[in-house]
Amino acid sequence: MKTKKIILTICFLIIGLVACDREELNQKDPNSIAPEDFFEKEGQLQSAVNSSYNFLQVQGMYGRIGFFLFDNLSQENLGTDALQGGLLEFMNYTYGPSSGELYTFWQAAYRGVGSCNFVISSVENGATEAIPQSEVTQSVAEARFLRALYYFYLTNLWGDVPRPLVPAADSNGTPKSTQSEIYEVILEDLSFAIANLPEKGSIQNGRATKGAAQALKGKVHLFLQEWSQAKTELEAITGYTIEGVLPRDNGNEAGEFNPESLFEVNYDKQIGGNQWNAQGTGVAETTFRGIEYAPTNFANIIVRPSFFDEFESDDPRIQAYFYQNGDTYNNGELTFENLTSVVWRKYQNLDVQPQDGFDYSGINFRVLRYADVLLMLAEAENELGNQPAAIGFMNQVRDRVGMPNYGTAEMDSRGYPVGSKEQVFNALVHERAVELAGEQIRFLDLKRWGLASSVIDGFQTGKHEFLPIPQAEIDGNPQLTGADQNPGY
Repeated sequence: MKTKKIILTICFLIIGLVACDREELNQKDPNSIAPEDFFEKEGQLQSAVNSSYNFLQVQGMYGRIGFFLFDNLSQENLGTDALQGGLLEFMNYTYGPSSGELYTFWQAAYRGVGSCNFVISSVENGATEAIPQSEVTQSVAEARFLRALYYFYLTNLWGDVPRPLVPAADSNGTPKSTQSEIYEVILEDLSFAIANLPEKGSIQNGRATKGAAQALKGKVHLFLQEWSQAKTELEAITGYTIEGVLPRDNGNEAGEFNPESLFEVNYDKQIGGNQWNAQGTGVAETTFRGIEYAPTNFANIIVRPSFFDEFESDDPRIQAYFYQNGDTYNNGELTFENLTSVVWRKYQNLDVQPQDGFDYSGINFRVLRYADVLLMLAEAENELGNQPAAIGFMNQVRDRVGMPNYGTAEMDSRGYPVGSKEQVFNALVHERAVELAGEQIRFLDLKRWGLASSVIDGFQTGKHEFLPIPQAEIDGNPQLTGADQNPGY
């Protein structure tokens, strides 16, 4: 049963009387929030950490813009006539610095960073003396995992970006840091998180665990092409399995927090919350993902035919991830008869209801899961020259769905031989596409592999490796100028 958890947001309203004598001029601003003064009892620190999770849920990230951004940039999606222009720009690579949707994602990520910084700085400034040390350590570890995740998205989408590490004390802004400097912070944060987070099963579902931090750190090393470090980190992950987990359960409500899951962004429509008004200042326990993609509702998106062609015709993941004519839904009571294209089943509620209605969706997003870990291990092993080990990891993923193994005559005949490092890599590109479809992963994969320009229509090498820094950020941050804009914009 899904854990019900309201993500609390810190709200303060302080009304002070202002006197004019000299003594009072030396008092602290009653309208400011000082990290060293805030925490007075157990629970308050955890409430601040809850706020740091909240920004993953909001409209700018997994609530709406985030899934459109990654799914459309990767061109797993094809827009219908109903798709609004700003979201269509992601797919067509026509976005620019004035894109409101890009700025919404940027703001959500940096608000998440700011919330994490508040927690971390509060502890560093001695504001937690009244709180048990065990709670303090875990809270900081959660905040540092989350800060690493926010910065992972920011630097992989924008490259060199501002790197605030403490709450803003003034309006002077923050200059850009290099991507290598951003990665230094990410790796330091994840090392602390790994050392201080509990294992899965000893912490509330939805919170960061040691395994989640290990998986993210392994992914960071993979992105940095640090193959040995990636292998070491990923091999150390224990307590997770793909055995017995149905592919469909990695995209529905019934399968949340299954044995494969390392980290999910929580939603719960029984709690609800209006995404239009929730940008970190309110409850955001539902996502637009269902209603936006559902063929029985907004129908803004269909599956791009060229991406669907990546799947082998007998792959059970087709039925697990997509709907086609003849498929049943609404507990088997209805049948799709008039679909003109393949549509998404993953992250849709249509298995159990006739439409994804205006109550929005409560399905969690899977950010890190064990099949991804196995395929990252395969990539690291292949780069280290251990092709048999790489093939073995990929075949573990295929065994789950009963597909022919790489290294057999059957797969050779299907066009996926694995007799060389290059052939193993090509098989890995295929397997990551079909296993992790619709999970906001493919764009960053194609980009880091240098394959984006050959796979994605409209992607220009030398420009689209990074998004444009929002013009609103350049205008509002005194430490940035037009010269800080990414190339090509």
